[in-house]
Amino acid sequence: MNTNANELVKESLSIENDFSSTSHVLDTLVTEKEPPASIYTIPDRYNKDTLRVLLVNTKKYYVYWEVSDETLEKKDLDLNRDALHFKVYESNGTELFEFKSSFALGEYFVNLEFENIDIYVKAGVFEDEEFVEILDSNTVRTFSSKINLPDENDEVWVKKRFGWTEVLRSTMQNVTFGTSSAQYVEELKRLKHFTEVEEERFGSSSLCQGIKND
Repeated sequence: MNTNANELVKESLSIENDFSSTSHVLDTLVTEKEPPASIYTIPDRYNKDTLRVLLVNTKKYYVYWEVSDETLEKKDLDLNRDALHFKVYESNGTELFEFKSSFALGEYFVNLEFENIDIYVKAGVFEDEEFVEILDSNTVRTFSSKINLPDENDEVWVKKRFGWTEVLRSTMQNVTFGTSSAQYVEELKRLKHFTEVEEERFGSSSLCQGIKND
C-alpha cells in the first residue's frame, strides 16, 4: 500500500465515529468521481410524416398526425394561411367524415359510430377546389355491436334434446359445497329458462353449438 493510501485510511478511521456535518473522506472521494447525471429531453416533434387512426371505443376514433418541414416545403404549404384537410374513408372509397387543422402536428377525436367496417384517413390540401392527398393512414376494422351466434358448420358439443341435462350436469359439478337449497333452486330455474330460450331460437330440430352460459 502506498503512502497516500495509508494516509487516507488513517484519516478515515480518525473520524469514523464523528457524526458532525464533515463528510467521510472515502465518501467524498467516491462522490467526486461520480459522473454527472444525464438529462434527456423529449423532442416536441420528430419531423417525420405520420398519419395514424386508432380505435378508442364503438363511437370514438383517435387520429394523430405530423407533417414534416420537408413535405410542407415541397408542397409549398404555409400553415399560417393554409389548412390541412383530413378525410375519413370506408375501404370502398366512400367518404364518411371530414375535418381540418392548421397544425403540422396534432390530434383529433372523431365521435361517430362506424359499424363493423374498415376505415382509413387521408390528409391533404385543396388546390383549385380539388383535394390533393399528402398522407394516408393505416386501415382499422371498427367495432361491431352484433353477437355472432354459431352456425351449423361450427363444432357440435351438445345436442339440443340433451341440452338441459348436460348444462345442468356441467353447472352442478362446479357448485361450491355449502350452498343453500334456495340457491340451488334459483340456479335450476335460471338454467331451465336458458335452455327454453335457446330451444325457441334454434328450433326443435337444430343443434346447440358452442353457446356459453355467462
